[in-house]
Amino acid sequence: MTIRPLTATYRVQFSTAFTFDDARRLVPYFRDLGISHLYASPIFQARAGSAHGYDVVDHDAVSPELGGEAGLRRLAEALHAAGLGLIVDIVPNHAGIGGGDNRRWRDVLEFGRRSRNARFFDIDWSAGPLVLPVLGAPLGEILAEGRAGIVVEPDEGRFFLAVEETRLPLRPKSVGDLAAAAAEAADDPALGAAAEAWAGLEDGRFTAGTRRERRRALADALAAEGARAALDAAIGRADVGAVVSEQHYAPMHWREGAAAINYRRFFDITDLAALRVEEPQVFDAVHRLPLALVEEGVVDGLRVDHVDGLADPAAYCERLRARAGPGASLHVEKILGHGEALRPWPVDGTTGYETLNLINAVFVDLAGWDRFSARLAANGHGGEPVTRRIAAKREILERVFSAELDALARLATDLARRADRPVRLGTARDVVAGLIAALPVYRTYVAASADPEDVRLLETAAALARPALSRGEKRALATVTGILADGAADAESAEFVRRVQQLSGPAMAKGYEDTELYRAVALVSVNEVGSHPERPTLSIDGFHAAAGAMAARGLASLTPLSTHDTKRGADTRARIDVLSEMADDWLAACDRWHERHRGLRATVAGLDAPDAIDEDLIYQTLLGAWPIDAARAERYVVKALREARRHSAWVEPGTAYEAATTAFVRALTESAAGAAFRDELAAILAVVGPAGRRNGLAQVVLQACLPGVPDVYRGAEFLEHVLVDPDNRAPVDFEARVRALASDPPEGPDAQKQRLLAGLLAARRADPELFRAGSYEPVPVAGGSDVLAFARRHGSRLLVVAVPTRALAPARGDVLLDLGESVPRRWRRIAGSTEVRQEGRLIRLERAGLPAAVIGEPRE
Repeated sequence: MTIRPLTATYRVQFSTAFTFDDARRLVPYFRDLGISHLYASPIFQARAGSAHGYDVVDHDAVSPELGGEAGLRRLAEALHAAGLGLIVDIVPNHAGIGGGDNRRWRDVLEFGRRSRNARFFDIDWSAGPLVLPVLGAPLGEILAEGRAGIVVEPDEGRFFLAVEETRLPLRPKSVGDLAAAAAEAADDPALGAAAEAWAGLEDGRFTAGTRRERRRALADALAAEGARAALDAAIGRADVGAVVSEQHYAPMHWREGAAAINYRRFFDITDLAALRVEEPQVFDAVHRLPLALVEEGVVDGLRVDHVDGLADPAAYCERLRARAGPGASLHVEKILGHGEALRPWPVDGTTGYETLNLINAVFVDLAGWDRFSARLAANGHGGEPVTRRIAAKREILERVFSAELDALARLATDLARRADRPVRLGTARDVVAGLIAALPVYRTYVAASADPEDVRLLETAAALARPALSRGEKRALATVTGILADGAADAESAEFVRRVQQLSGPAMAKGYEDTELYRAVALVSVNEVGSHPERPTLSIDGFHAAAGAMAARGLASLTPLSTHDTKRGADTRARIDVLSEMADDWLAACDRWHERHRGLRATVAGLDAPDAIDEDLIYQTLLGAWPIDAARAERYVVKALREARRHSAWVEPGTAYEAATTAFVRALTESAAGAAFRDELAAILAVVGPAGRRNGLAQVVLQACLPGVPDVYRGAEFLEHVLVDPDNRAPVDFEARVRALASDPPEGPDAQKQRLLAGLLAARRADPELFRAGSYEPVPVAGGSDVLAFARRHGSRLLVVAVPTRALAPARGDVLLDLGESVPRRWRRIAGSTEVRQEGRLIRLERAGLPAAVIGEPRE
């Protein structure tokens, strides 16, 4: 395998609209931009028409929609010829099961727990048939209205239950009964024998070859004269309800099924079923192709999606590293909590949300943040951030994951009884929910035992949960916490520990990131994946401490400013950050608009629509994403309302409130009634717009120069005033980016950002060890209290970076950076100030030339 130094990645999203060949044509552009590796979204066979690739249906095939394995190899060859590599995103946690594309899932539905694929999926067979929450109405209603039936593909020997738009395979017994009835009516011994043989598959495990032979025999028998007519008659006489009741699965109304579901999902998405990748045969099946591509050198590295969903991330990473070899780069999508460090797994690092939030926090003014926070409380969403987070997680556990809580409660009561410390079922359920809700991180990593960090996290969660409990519940909490801390002593305790840890991540993601962050809309630029309610802002000293710790850990984590999952694009956040510097002026404007727009709001169920919290969110959203048309803004607002679950929800949309709120947005963005608002917004943007661009450029410099590997999201080399998906997944105009990079001099803000990034990435490629292994040293600054400066030192090489963190501060005069001893005598500018003057141990930079980055040349 050819090893290419990992200096910068560029994340692309493959789909039918952007294939391997489309990317191949852009390889010269990627090279000239300065990246070392293209970083691809999942490339394996996903559901037909998938826009993102995370609903993989066959991990062992490259998607033909993207260009197939031949197209992938053409892309890799073009990248390698240009000196670039390829990293691909793999999805070991789950598979797509909607639409009938997944042959393994179909096999499980058909053969139940005897399926050779039953161990692939995380199904609790002890709870009865596999619950499928796929129906739009109760099954009884569907049956009564004749909207369910049995359909046959006779040429294939396949029988299906057709319910609404869903087709589900019938188990062998049901097929055998129907075919046997047809054989008796038609006096067809061959069909009878085929029916008996097929039904016999229920009685044991059979090879794939045996199944194919018997299915072929059944199809041949059904092709005989009179057999099909007899089968149709038998199907016509069949009791469809009785047939449904005997299957290995139980189709249910989606609302009813959500409370009884007995397979683990990706978060709460029923079309994504979790895999048991801890099983060796599942690991091998899921990883055969990506590891083969790594071994052959087609792929240089792997990005592991949602590693916290796995049963044992540490063991998984060890197995993956052993199979991938020491030269492959491995990055895990791991959301770190406040103060949490990545466990010592054999990986290169994380996908970098912790650094994204570190960078953003230093651009938020604390005093301004306090003003926004006070306004949010006055508008009705107050209380301590940690308390709000716990409440939101608890709400999601009860609303979305009630079936999972029920299963955990049963396990907890059994384990407590064995320990001679009995706990009532309801109490166990409450205690488990409270403990998970209070956990301050995504999950613990208890395996055979809990390490000291796991014990500390469990004790922290128990301390947060304890005040709300009665004396008896506190005793139960101690019992449950002890069971978790004792680790996987046997099969039952191992299952309990695993299930708790695999539920705590979804509770954090759905409760905090997808609920509380859409409620706590004080200053929305700090509401991001991996953000912490305890630390929305950061001082320069605090930044230095965190960045120094990153350097000391020596990881090569990615450093994104935007991803496909971020709630706002980097430039949207950078612009909104400016509001923290002018909080009084902005909030005064919001007060004026609130009064002026009284007539634009409606009253729904006695409440303003939008209410004060949502109205403030709308104003910040429009400022951050402007110019934005009504359709984009309305789509975002509907999503935000449903995620917040205050006046609407995905399960039960508040249609009247949504309609009133989107009408309000439309009026502001399009109608004459919003003209005065648009004029005032334009006046504010005349100040905030350039300031936000300065913030954005400073963040690009930090992204490229901090410890780690800069990760550029598709198209984000231009300004990206975008919102959460699907807004941030719109097609990218690569032709415009190619033209801009070739222009000289660069023209306009987009080209300015692109050229800054290209210069920094070129420096990284020219001197990879300085950026990869260089120390991180805070640099004292005179002449700018808001200027963040640091040095990266490696041998005789020295990189010095200085960025302003307050975009509205006066950009006049010079700043002096004190570099201490051993200062180079010659400097090469890679970004920012055109003039660098050395004065002994000091270097002087023009404030107007910040952000800046310079490299000191070694003494001759």
